[in-house]
Amino acid sequence: MKREAGFTLLEMLVSLSVFSVALFIIMVTLFSVFNAQRKAIAIQNAQDNLRFAFEHMTKEIRVGRVFHCGISGTLTQPQDCPNGSTPSSFSFKNDVGQTVTYEVVSNQLVKSSTASRPCDNNPPTLADCQRITAPEVVIVDRIAFYVDGSAAFDGKQDRVTIILEGQVLDPRGIGTAELNLQTTVSKRSLVDQP
Repeated sequence: MKREAGFTLLEMLVSLSVFSVALFIIMVTLFSVFNAQRKAIAIQNAQDNLRFAFEHMTKEIRVGRVFHCGISGTLTQPQDCPNGSTPSSFSFKNDVGQTVTYEVVSNQLVKSSTASRPCDNNPPTLADCQRITAPEVVIVDRIAFYVDGSAAFDGKQDRVTIILEGQVLDPRGIGTAELNLQTTVSKRSLVDQP
């Protein structure tokens, strides 16, 4: 009697189970790499958004005048904050004469171009303030403005240091990434202007 070569049922089951386990491991690895890549892209986009916000602020501050730190006093009068502003707010006159204020409202960095700080309204109206950061960037930890040399004819170069600590929320809730940024801007003009 001639025996035909082939696979037994047991051999087929063993090979199928080994293949299934290998396929499962490969799929889990691919999904984790895909999720890590998506998270890295989201963090990079948020960091780019914050860099853009910082760049926007620094360009406008560099040509500004009458720097005012904090919420006390008159926004159109210079005010230093060598220890940082509490609550965090920074106002100045831009190159076209508008009083601009940067502050954090509802965990978002916002800009107001009127002298009355309308962004304090809940919710802020888009006509009065402009959000500078994306919704996935949450400023919960700290933003501080340190202003030095804003007093007229004090012989110092006007200088603003901005420190921001925030988080990037993962849209899928997998986790967050911490962001810490700092920049120092000095006024371009050495001459005090009214």
